[in-house]
Amino acid sequence: MRLIFTYFILLFATVSYSQNITGIWRGYFVQNTYHLRSGQFVEDKYKYEVQINDLPNDAIEGVTYSYKTTLFYGKAASQGIYSKKTKTLLLKETKMVELKITDQSVACLMTCYLDYSRSADGTKETLTGNYTSTNELNKSECGSGTVYLEKVTTTEFDKEDFIIKRENVLKHKLNPALKKTSKGLVLTKPGAEDFMVSKGIIKPSKKIPQEDSTVTTQVTPKQDTITPPELKETEKIVPVPEVLTKRENVLTETFIVDSEEARIEFYDNGQIDGDTISVYHNNKKIVNKQRLTYTPIVMQAHIEKDSAYEFIVVAENLGAVPPNTALVIITSGTKHYEINIASDEQRNAKIVLKYKKAPAKR
Repeated sequence: MRLIFTYFILLFATVSYSQNITGIWRGYFVQNTYHLRSGQFVEDKYKYEVQINDLPNDAIEGVTYSYKTTLFYGKAASQGIYSKKTKTLLLKETKMVELKITDQSVACLMTCYLDYSRSADGTKETLTGNYTSTNELNKSECGSGTVYLEKVTTTEFDKEDFIIKRENVLKHKLNPALKKTSKGLVLTKPGAEDFMVSKGIIKPSKKIPQEDSTVTTQVTPKQDTITPPELKETEKIVPVPEVLTKRENVLTETFIVDSEEARIEFYDNGQIDGDTISVYHNNKKIVNKQRLTYTPIVMQAHIEKDSAYEFIVVAENLGAVPPNTALVIITSGTKHYEINIASDEQRNAKIVLKYKKAPAKR
C-alpha cells in the first residue's frame, strides 16, 4: 500500500461575489492503487485537512494534514495560486514537516487541482477535484486520485497563526458596537471607546494589563515642539511634522517584547468604511496614507537594546463612522499582542515597544 502525503498549488476562483478561501478545509482523498496480483485498481481512503492563507497577487500558502488511523500521519507545508476568474485552485505540497509511518509505505507530495463551489443557500463551501503525486525522495510517480474538502470552523490539529489572526479580524468585523441616544442611533466602532469625546473631554476606559507589559492610559498635553530622540552628531535632526504638534499624542500602551525585531500589522477592526492612516517613527513617516482593510498593513520595527521603539498612528480621515479605528497586532519573539486603537482630528494614538531579552534557558 502506497501512502500519499499531500501538498497542492490551488487555482481558485469566485463568482460575482468576492471569495476568500482563507480558512480550514477538511475531508478526504482517495488513492487509486493498482494491485499486480488482481490486475485491478483498489481505492485507499485517507482523511485530509488543509489550512489555507490568502496572500497578495493571487498567491496562497498553508499546511496540509494526511492521516489514516495509526498507519500514517503527515504534515506538509504548501503554496499555490488562487484564480478568481476560473474558480479553480492549484495547491502543491512543497516539503514534509512531520511524518509517521508504521508500515513499508512511501510518503509522497501531492499536487491538487480543485474546483470551488458554494451551495445555493451559502451554507456549504467545497473544494473538489483530482491530484497527482511524486515520491519525496526520488521524485518518481506515486499515483493519483480524487479530493473532497469542505470549509469548516474547527481543526483536529493546531490552528496556524494566519487562521487565528483571520478569526480575530472577523470577530471585530461581525460585532460592531451599537449605542442608542436620545437623538437617534450612534455607531461606535470597536476600539473607539478610549477616544470618545464629549464637549472636548476625553473619556478614558479601563485597560486590562497584558502579560509582561506596562499599561498606561494618559493624554499628553499639546506641545509646541516634541524633543526628538538622542541623535548622533553626524545625523541630521528631522523636523517634527505639524500633525504631531497640533494634535495630542495619546500613549495607548507600552509593550515588553523579547526580541529586537517586531512585526506590526494594522487591520480595520470594524466595518470597512474608508479609514486611512499614516504612521510615524522618530518624526519620519513610515506608512503613508494607507487604507485599513481586512488585509494587513505591515511594518517592521527594530528595537535597540535598552531603548524603546515608539510609533504614532495618525488618522488621515475618519471614515464613514468616526473615529478612525484599527486593530494592531504585534509579534516579536515569543510575544504576541493585540490592541484596538483610535485616533481623530484632535488625537493621535501612540504605542511604545520596549525590548527585554528573554532569560536564558537552564
